[in-house]
Amino acid sequence: LEQPPSPSIFRVLMFSLAVASAVALLPALQPHAAHAAARPQPCRGCWPQPSEKKQRAGEPRMLAAEVLARSVRPIVGTISLCLAALVPCTVGAFAPGEVRRRGLWRRGFTGFSFAVFVSSWIFSGTVGFLSVFMMFAVVAQNEYYDMVRRNGINPTWKLGLLGSCAMYVAAACPSVAMREAAFPLTGCATIIYLLLRPGFERCYGRLFPWYTPRDTPPTTYDDVGTTFMGVFLFGYMPSFWVRLRGIGPMAPAALLPAIVPPRLRGCAPLVALERSRSDLLTAGALVQWWTMLAIVFADVAAYFVGKRFGRTPLISVSPGKTWEGLWGGVVAATATMAAAAVLLGWPYPLATGGLYGIGCALMGLAGDLTVSLLKRSARVKDTGSIMPGHGGLLDRLDSYLLVAAPAFFYVSALRMLL
Repeated sequence: LEQPPSPSIFRVLMFSLAVASAVALLPALQPHAAHAAARPQPCRGCWPQPSEKKQRAGEPRMLAAEVLARSVRPIVGTISLCLAALVPCTVGAFAPGEVRRRGLWRRGFTGFSFAVFVSSWIFSGTVGFLSVFMMFAVVAQNEYYDMVRRNGINPTWKLGLLGSCAMYVAAACPSVAMREAAFPLTGCATIIYLLLRPGFERCYGRLFPWYTPRDTPPTTYDDVGTTFMGVFLFGYMPSFWVRLRGIGPMAPAALLPAIVPPRLRGCAPLVALERSRSDLLTAGALVQWWTMLAIVFADVAAYFVGKRFGRTPLISVSPGKTWEGLWGGVVAATATMAAAAVLLGWPYPLATGGLYGIGCALMGLAGDLTVSLLKRSARVKDTGSIMPGHGGLLDRLDSYLLVAAPAFFYVSALRMLL
């Protein structure tokens, strides 16, 4: 069967921007959060501190402001190093020379630029974070549906994208009912549409004279399965990144004194920020930044360790991955999150942070292998070409697909135990 042409990136971006406009309604959905942010709250740092009764005798109590400042400094340093590394990467990527060497510089340029952008994006507030998150997810999900269509399958990609965006918005809302209802309601709407898709095409043709109904083949099991796979893998599971970022909001009036020197607090932008109700920094945003850094370190360590010491193949889905590379990635992620747990003031940091790092490495690998399986089925090397030297956006985000949900529940349980 001849398949309709896949939508262009421009159409997908316009679709995502139209849906992202619904984010402007979020402040109206959470008025109590705005009032809470307006009142200066005592800065409790990035993690609940143990009570005085739980302190050991003679052990000095770590101030929350110190914990907060200590956890933010590495983030600022990492962003500064990435900005500095962009200078030689820019010169090497666009200067004349060997094609292979320019390709390596181009990968470095894309990677460091992406790191700076993502770091700034995480701390851009709920509206900014959610808007960019929706655009990222929509483009990646469209790359998935494009691979599915290459296999002769007809998923309902528009409804899948719309349902995923609804789950992202619901994840940022304070209502538990909205967060829990988004996924099952999307599933019901998708099932109904797939069952009645030929009838909907005829109705569109009668209601809109300029619309030409497509000769859609009967819905198959593969159509239903691939549509729901896209909604689950690129809608429901990534929505937990939004939930994770919403943990522990901090009012700017209580936050800035902990991380900004007194001499700089008098400048106009910081004064305006201190009086605002923005939520640029939350405890969940700090955890999210360190989680993503651990995933990056796990990917890099797995690649280089596997390339240097790899001997034992891991799985047939991805022949290039080895057990040695897996252990290298696990060690890197464990060390990163153990250090992060110390800086964030987690209880028993080496144990809790190490276990969290192991989970990040394993779930990141699971997401990577899932996308490798999809690419292998579609007989493509990359999911797209939107990122120079890296392929499609889904090629860069595959390791983050399955990490968010376990991370959210782990961090939530850890906070409740304190």
